[in-house]
Amino acid sequence: MKNSSNRTPPLFRGLVIVAGFLLLIWGGFHLWQWVKLRPLRAAMDSFTTESAMGSTSCYLVSLEPQQLTPKARELMVRFVKSLDSPLIENESFSGGWTFHYTAPQGQVTIATSRVILHMNDGSRLQACFSRFDKEVCKQLDEEIGRLFDEEAERQGLDIP
Repeated sequence: MKNSSNRTPPLFRGLVIVAGFLLLIWGGFHLWQWVKLRPLRAAMDSFTTESAMGSTSCYLVSLEPQQLTPKARELMVRFVKSLDSPLIENESFSGGWTFHYTAPQGQVTIATSRVILHMNDGSRLQACFSRFDKEVCKQLDEEIGRLFDEEAERQGLDIP
């Protein structure tokens, strides 16, 4: 006697196939992002309080690395280490503060949740991070803001 227990409705089989295909695409996208962002992650992981830094700027005011307090440097490191859930993007950013440092992979620019790596081979990689430690970000914003206010006052600038 022949076994005829194949009673799975065709619509259900079709939904399972479509769901599997979508999961495959989703997983492939995340794998591609992971592979592309490895140099950026390595550059971010190399950031310490002793990393060679460029100027930190906000609008018209710039702070030289020696003007940053140890607390600000520590908060910068904690903030960079807290960045998570990256998405590759190419949009330009504006506003807010930015800081730069040198990593073995190249020059890194951080502007709040956007990180740009200018690699040693001349290529550029930019990602936007959707998750980060908001408390550390708030503390860093306050500390950097205080340093910018002091520098603006010293330069005689009136920044609202």
